[in-house]
Amino acid sequence: MSSYDLLTMEQVAKRLGVSLKTIYRWIDSSELPVSLIGKRTYRIFEKDLIEFIYSKQIKKPKKEKNEN
Repeated sequence: MSSYDLLTMEQVAKRLGVSLKTIYRWIDSSELPVSLIGKRTYRIFEKDLIEFIYSKQIKKPKKEKNEN
């Protein structure tokens, strides 16, 4: 069984370079899974963060080479 780190909201925001408000917005919209530890403590599994990042990838179309 693999072990994954549990990250705080602050750690996730810092890794992604976004505000805490953005992290909570993603959680509220169910885009970013979160685990409730205790009554008011949230944590995000590193695995879920990685999957979230991959889900946001945009594949740009390749530019065609013009042959003259």
